[in-house]
Amino acid sequence: MDFIPLHIYSGFSYLHSGLVASRIPLIAKKKGYQAIGLSDIGTLSGFAPFTHASLSAKIKPLYLMDLPLDEGVFSLFVKDEEGYRNLLFLTLRYSEKKVSLEDLKSHQKGLTIIYGAENPVFEDSYRSQDENGLAGKLQAILGSFPDVYIGLPYYPSRKDFLSFLRHFLLTHPYKFVAFPHIAYEKKGDAIVTKITEAIFEKATLSTKSLDGDEYFVSEEDIKNYYSNDEIKETEIISASSSFDFIVKRGTLLHYEDTGGLSSIDFLKQEAIKGLEKKVPEASSSYLERLNYELGIIHSMGYDDYFLVVADYVRFAKSHDIYVGPGRGSGPASLVAYSLDISSIDPVKYDLVFERFLNPERKSLPDIDVDFSDVHRDEVATYLQNKYGKERVGHVLTTQTIGAKEALHDIGRVYGYQDREIGLILGTIINDHLSLRDDYRQSPPFKKLVDSDPYYLEIVSLASKIEGLPRQAGLHAAGIILNNEPLPNVMPTKDEEGIGYVGCLEKDYLEEQGFLKMDLLGLRNLSIIETCLDLIEEKTGKKLDKYNLPYDDPKAIETIKEGRTMGLFQLESPGMKRAIAEVAPSSYEDVAALLALFRPGPMESIPSFARRKKGLEKVSYLSPELEPILKGTYGVIVYQEQIMQIVQAVAGFSLGEADLFRRAISHKDSEKLASYRGKFLLGCKNKGKDEALAKNLFDLIYRFANYGFNKAHAYSYAMLTDEMSYLKTYYPLEFYCSILDFLSPSDAKFKDTLKEMRELGLSLAVPSINKSNKGYALDGEKIILPLSIIKGFPVTLSSSIIDERSLNGPYKDIYDLAYREKKDGLSLTNFIKLIDSGALDEFGGRASLRASAPGAISYAEMLGGEEGNEALLSLGIEKPALQVRDESKRADLEGEYEVLGIMVSGSPLSFYKEEIKKAGAYSLSEIDNAPRSFVVAGIIKSIRAIVTKKGTKMCFLEVYDELSDATFILWSEAYLSSFKSLVEEAPVLIEGYKNDRGGYIASKVTVLGEDKQ
Repeated sequence: MDFIPLHIYSGFSYLHSGLVASRIPLIAKKKGYQAIGLSDIGTLSGFAPFTHASLSAKIKPLYLMDLPLDEGVFSLFVKDEEGYRNLLFLTLRYSEKKVSLEDLKSHQKGLTIIYGAENPVFEDSYRSQDENGLAGKLQAILGSFPDVYIGLPYYPSRKDFLSFLRHFLLTHPYKFVAFPHIAYEKKGDAIVTKITEAIFEKATLSTKSLDGDEYFVSEEDIKNYYSNDEIKETEIISASSSFDFIVKRGTLLHYEDTGGLSSIDFLKQEAIKGLEKKVPEASSSYLERLNYELGIIHSMGYDDYFLVVADYVRFAKSHDIYVGPGRGSGPASLVAYSLDISSIDPVKYDLVFERFLNPERKSLPDIDVDFSDVHRDEVATYLQNKYGKERVGHVLTTQTIGAKEALHDIGRVYGYQDREIGLILGTIINDHLSLRDDYRQSPPFKKLVDSDPYYLEIVSLASKIEGLPRQAGLHAAGIILNNEPLPNVMPTKDEEGIGYVGCLEKDYLEEQGFLKMDLLGLRNLSIIETCLDLIEEKTGKKLDKYNLPYDDPKAIETIKEGRTMGLFQLESPGMKRAIAEVAPSSYEDVAALLALFRPGPMESIPSFARRKKGLEKVSYLSPELEPILKGTYGVIVYQEQIMQIVQAVAGFSLGEADLFRRAISHKDSEKLASYRGKFLLGCKNKGKDEALAKNLFDLIYRFANYGFNKAHAYSYAMLTDEMSYLKTYYPLEFYCSILDFLSPSDAKFKDTLKEMRELGLSLAVPSINKSNKGYALDGEKIILPLSIIKGFPVTLSSSIIDERSLNGPYKDIYDLAYREKKDGLSLTNFIKLIDSGALDEFGGRASLRASAPGAISYAEMLGGEEGNEALLSLGIEKPALQVRDESKRADLEGEYEVLGIMVSGSPLSFYKEEIKKAGAYSLSEIDNAPRSFVVAGIIKSIRAIVTKKGTKMCFLEVYDELSDATFILWSEAYLSSFKSLVEEAPVLIEGYKNDRGGYIASKVTVLGEDKQ
């Protein structure tokens, strides 16, 4: 007889297991088990990954859940579908903290109850050796359950306890089953649950090893501990299950607002009406395409799906919630375009419907929609209100502990020094690899781990928790829509203020028939809205956000020139290099760039660029390819092109061509062999010789992995070009909009300021009487908000603006101090305001700094005790402003300190010609500069040290108006540059980047020395 482990916890039993759900079947396979059961605490979230891993390992998956009640923990074994549905109810009740024994009694059908002997009632009876008392208690707890077992735990050191239980069995009518609890793989892995508990509780540990009994015990030990009958019961319980987890339980939501028409008739009516509006003089090809799509949509049962999506998009647009032009493969549908779900004309741009909805591959449609990120939640709320809370749920996501997180966690729990953890992290080459794979693939990581048992210990501990779930969260965009109430058909929990959350992760929803829609919040849409508001405010023009030009020549020229900060998906240095190489001259070129700028496809960029410029001949293997590839200069860029080529040269339907493309992309060798034969035969039937057919197949095979979704590329290129249009014609408003969405510490912020300066656009320091809560326009300048000041309380900046709106502008620093003392304006914050330039209208900064203490004292005198304000009526005079000599250099240093940038000037401005002549980069550009470079900056600090060899070297900290950097000067460079190393000196630095990304200075010279 074979023992079957039934009581296994995965990481979804947070803090109670060291086992990843998908690894449990692999461990069981090595142990030789034929079946295995998962029984997490109060959740079914592990079922899906556990099932797939079990099927892959050819092990029968068994499903249980541990339900903690006041009377103890009940392990509930699922026998059939009815049992699973009852478990869904109990899971929901558990999440609501309302579950009771009565709930279990009324929902026990289809479930086998296993009541573990770990429960206190057994321990209490054992201590008192009271078998009769135990019988009475068990009758009270278990008397209503006809199908119940007592689960015997694995306590190898407590055989007397086991003897007590077995003696009880002889005289009482309960079935016993071998029921060891398994929470980790090996005996020595007991430390894992201690570590996870310390992580959760933010505690520390000193113990680094621990043995326990909740591991995969050997078959020999199992047979020595349990009786044959106890083991046999595990087989009996296993055999009683006919439950299949992966079956269709979801049903498509039915749309009811059809005015009495059937869904297909209403959809057709709305689509035709919409097409007439979008394409007033539509050719017959449009109507043929529309009817073709409607026929496929209906045959696949998705009429309601399109109506539901069109409805919530219509809601958003009618409530001034900005909707994007489309994303993914959805814009390939003319029906979607006609219903105003997407903005791209799929006929005009040759988008293939079958890439979106393939009649030969039965799968749920997937129309993802972008909304302005600040309003996205309103759409989800609309769906809940319209269709009911029980039919609209959020999607669960599980945050797992990655390699780097594991190292950070172990560092904190065991108190390892940050620099040691940092040293290990610095050798990891790929964030997505496991520590084990990093050891295999990263020579620096392997070398470090092998160099010292200390590092091996840290990495070994980290590997024990790597991959475990840290916590459950909500998918940022996913919404589940179902016609039947979700709690009846899938694991759910009810979260206050959110609603139902489906406790299956997104990758497992479709296989059970659940429709997931992504309602994505896209920041770029909010940027466009902000920009349009500023344009209207400044110029009076009200531009239609749904009709912005996306093929404007000047806007495309802006992209071509590399002025791409703030433009969707075009900001990275690598993309800028690609733009310079390709020199896009059309909307189609921008779409191709978005598709090509990915690992793999990047290899085609040089050829694409040369062909576009006429420097490389464009040729086609067969004449049929020319109309398909002409727009991309003979280079296969899009998945749709592959489908069209297969259709043209081999006679495949577009549905078959899509399956062929997928088989190649997924490297499905079995399907690929079949398709290859069919492709070659199709080419032969089209009159192609075998050699050409094989060449065509090889071409498709090479590019299938590279191909990108054309509908997605064209949709996002539309958004990018619309933003470029606003940037080109309304630059001040555009930059003001994007700055609001950037942090001053972000590299993009500094790159954006650099681009603004190149265009001659001005940024102004904050102003106590002009700054708003965000960036604001003041004539032809953009004023920084008060909230940008480092360490300045956001609540205080809001209070200052609210007070100004209510009682008028501030007259001087004394008026400001008096009016804002009540809101917490301290001397420290007062000085920050002065250093930022926010009080420049009241005097020089040095004078204001000297006068600030007096202003605070004045405010305290007037606003301290109740009644002191009456002193104002007595004509109490304000202190005189303490006039001091002003220093522009000091002002700029203070500005840099509190803003992180210099806005009102630069210490380097006196040396512009010399810097230009030297070809010097700014400090913010070093990462994009060649390996050897020259930069200009101001010396902030010099830290000299003596090396082990007795020579001197130094660390040189340098800053400019936008950034700062640290350079290393080795001994020789330190000695040769010593005279130039003076704090606050403006310098040119000749240097290079080392292999670790550090900056090495080989020579430092003071700017302007040749003029002295």
